[in-house]
Amino acid sequence: MDPLADKLLTSAALLSLVQMELAPAWIVWVIIGREFAVTGLRSLAYARGVVIAASPLGKIKMVAEVVAILALILGRGETQDEMYVLYVIGQTALWVAVVAALTSAANYFRRFNVILSPRLADISVAREQHGSRKAG
Repeated sequence: MDPLADKLLTSAALLSLVQMELAPAWIVWVIIGREFAVTGLRSLAYARGVVIAASPLGKIKMVAEVVAILALILGRGETQDEMYVLYVIGQTALWVAVVAALTSAANYFRRFNVILSPRLADISVAREQHGSRKAG
């Protein structure tokens, strides 16, 4: 349950940033959509007996999200130079998070496809076995 709680807490914080006009809605939707897609993909793989481990890119994404959330909340609405620096750090971290989210999602889908799709060698073996049964 901890990973689910982490996802819900992070999603709520990101949605709050959109409401406070500190984060673009499309970036937040990409990140949250990636979470749903990857979680569903990993659940499907697990149901088939395959565990797809968390990728380093997913961990980078999570760290970038936390940095973005913290920096944007701490730097909001202030005109002081220090607060503006926090805002810039938060925006940069948000972009790092969205790039890592898209890259890691593509990586998860590639790994899922390689692990769970039928391999060409398996198809060749199946054809040979089927062909030998017809001949015999």
